[in-house]
Amino acid sequence: MANRVLRGGLSALGCLLAAAVVVVAIPAPHAAEPVTVSYRADLAMLSRLAPYPAVAPHGLPASWQPVGSGLAVGGANGAGTVTWHLDFTTPDGLLASLEETNADAGAFVRRMTNNGTALAPSWVNGQTWNLSATPARGQRSMYLTSPAGFTVVVTGNAGWAELRQLAGSLQPVSPGRIMG
Repeated sequence: MANRVLRGGLSALGCLLAAAVVVVAIPAPHAAEPVTVSYRADLAMLSRLAPYPAVAPHGLPASWQPVGSGLAVGGANGAGTVTWHLDFTTPDGLLASLEETNADAGAFVRRMTNNGTALAPSWVNGQTWNLSATPARGQRSMYLTSPAGFTVVVTGNAGWAELRQLAGSLQPVSPGRIMG
């Protein structure tokens, strides 16, 4: 009986070792390219729900690949808030994100910029964008707060030129012009 238990245990151990070799030896297929997503549904819902004049990218080249989108109503930003998060892989292969909300501007900006250090502002399409950097995370951020009560943050590890390109592409969302 002990021999049978010992042989069974050794067989199970052998199977586990073989499985471990297969898992380690075969590379993961997802490591090559990020998966492109459609943000059309989130954008359509944003245009219906946002209590502020929502903005979205328009006219970015095809080399800007959307890789993530999420819309939250209420939640961490508080009751009555609508928050949209949109991630892109840039032509340089880096990350640039659009974050917009009607939540408290100060808290939202601190969270989205990881308490970045303020830099000199920048003009993009006639608007003054505040800039900040969080070097320990390799993060650059641009943000503006509208008198209409919403905040837009463009952030990521992309360079300033790509962040400015994303910020410059932002246009008001109208239900008839849903891209993505």
